[in-house]
Amino acid sequence: MTFTAQIDDITTALRHTRSRLLAPVDPFQNQIPRDPAIFVEDTLYYVMDEWAEDLRSQGTVLEEDTTWSDNVSGYPRYVLRMAGGNLVQLHFTGEYPRSLFLNISKGFRNGQQFSDARHVQFELPITTDANALLASLLEGLKSANV
Repeated sequence: MTFTAQIDDITTALRHTRSRLLAPVDPFQNQIPRDPAIFVEDTLYYVMDEWAEDLRSQGTVLEEDTTWSDNVSGYPRYVLRMAGGNLVQLHFTGEYPRSLFLNISKGFRNGQQFSDARHVQFELPITTDANALLASLLEGLKSANV
């Protein structure tokens, strides 16, 4: 499966996640938390858990790489095991609370090529609104050039 097809598959699952209408926005939580761990725990993990549930229904497994630790931003990294057996890394980077990027990469060697490495990066908003974060993920994946 090509990297473009893999991006399309995870985009389809994300559309299902978005259409399930996640938690309503709490008008009292408009402020971004000072502690990145609170943002990651309350918003980012929630969005990724919901997306993982929809990916699982397609035969794809999205799980957090618990061996990863970023002491600066606290953003997580995920491993995506595609239904066809390919592995893709989803790695959140940036400097909290100024920036959040999602990097999607495939860097494993194919025996017939020098390298089949691929990489996509797009910026996401830092917000406590899970719906806005999901919409940004979807828009980033739709506009990704691979």
